[in-house]
Amino acid sequence: MRKNDEVFYKICFDSLLEGLCITNEEGRIVIINSAFEEIFGYDEAELLGKKIERLIPESHRRLHIKHFQNYLKSPKKYKKGKGREFIGLHKNGRILDLEIGLNYFEYEGVLFAKALVSEIGTRKQKELRIKEKNRNLEFEVQERTSQLIRVVSKLESSNLKLKEKIKEKIIAENQAKIAFEKEKELNMMQKKFISMVSHEFKTPLSGMMTSASLIEKYNETQGNKNISNHAGTVKRLVIQMNSILDDFISLEKTESENYPLQLSKFKFYDLINKIVNDAQVILKEGQRIEVTPCEMPIEVWQDKKVVEIIVNNILYNAIKYSPIHCVIKIKIRRNDLLKISVEDPGIGIPKEAQKHIFDRFFRANNALTIQGTGIGLNTVKRYLDQLNGSIEIKSEENQGTKVILKLPLEHKKLKMQVLKYMEG
Repeated sequence: MRKNDEVFYKICFDSLLEGLCITNEEGRIVIINSAFEEIFGYDEAELLGKKIERLIPESHRRLHIKHFQNYLKSPKKYKKGKGREFIGLHKNGRILDLEIGLNYFEYEGVLFAKALVSEIGTRKQKELRIKEKNRNLEFEVQERTSQLIRVVSKLESSNLKLKEKIKEKIIAENQAKIAFEKEKELNMMQKKFISMVSHEFKTPLSGMMTSASLIEKYNETQGNKNISNHAGTVKRLVIQMNSILDDFISLEKTESENYPLQLSKFKFYDLINKIVNDAQVILKEGQRIEVTPCEMPIEVWQDKKVVEIIVNNILYNAIKYSPIHCVIKIKIRRNDLLKISVEDPGIGIPKEAQKHIFDRFFRANNALTIQGTGIGLNTVKRYLDQLNGSIEIKSEENQGTKVILKLPLEHKKLKMQVLKYMEG
């Protein structure tokens, strides 16, 4: 080869980006370029004529020699990018990750192997980092997938439990509806029964009261004290029975939200006198009622029958729970409201029972041995609410009771009717 040709080819070889190395059949280096020198850290003079295995780590040299010999026996072409990866040894002892593309040619009957070498350490590190990231990502995906599977499993279990609870709730609601309808039906039947029985008892009781009164009248000429006493007892028991029946009838009426009030104008003292006179029959031995009226006459626009039931209940309780030979005091006052107080020296109401006195069928422990239904005060409170009135009870056990009733002189419905009439 001419001198100028060697220079030309040297320039061509050195311009390659990959390292170029040509070896003969003995594996000795005959040509390298500057990129090859840079990869391995040697100068050209240090490598020319030397065996290629000096660029291979000692631990891999025997395997490399075997591969090289096999290659010379059956040479093949390996394009760049599809060549083999192998480990190289830098001059300073550093291990190199390399990729090689192989080819061969003959010149003047001699076989030469040509290798294009690239350092792939940086790429390998990137690939390792990518592989590590992929492994981490796969692990994270697996972990997240496991978590998701657990969450889905819990959700499915929760949904199943929720469906069961909803099913149980629907069954319970249906059962409650059925029970409620049955209860409504039972209450309706109970109300009808109470109403029927109460009204049916009223007629014979009225007859018994009339008969007892006639017995007393017929006995006036004979003056038989025993007959008078027994007739009086019959009348008291009839009145007590009537009072109980009135309580049940009133209970039925007050439970109706649309109970029609019969508003009328009446003189209140006439009503009080009637109530006191009717109560004389049930007074115990030595009991008397003392009425302190207001100085001025009082006219009231209210439901007269309802007001009578309210005052009767309070007065009869005072008589029932008071001892013999006592005074029951009724005081009447008027300002912007009608105020009625009934005071007795009876057994009183225990402090712990006072919060329950308006509960239906409630009776204090100290009253259980005395005849009663526990409906009276409940009925009174319901009627007073309808009349826009109020009730206040002051009591101490064994010290007596004072009940204060307050009623508007005119019911608000009446005022509304008057306003509508005036506007019309």
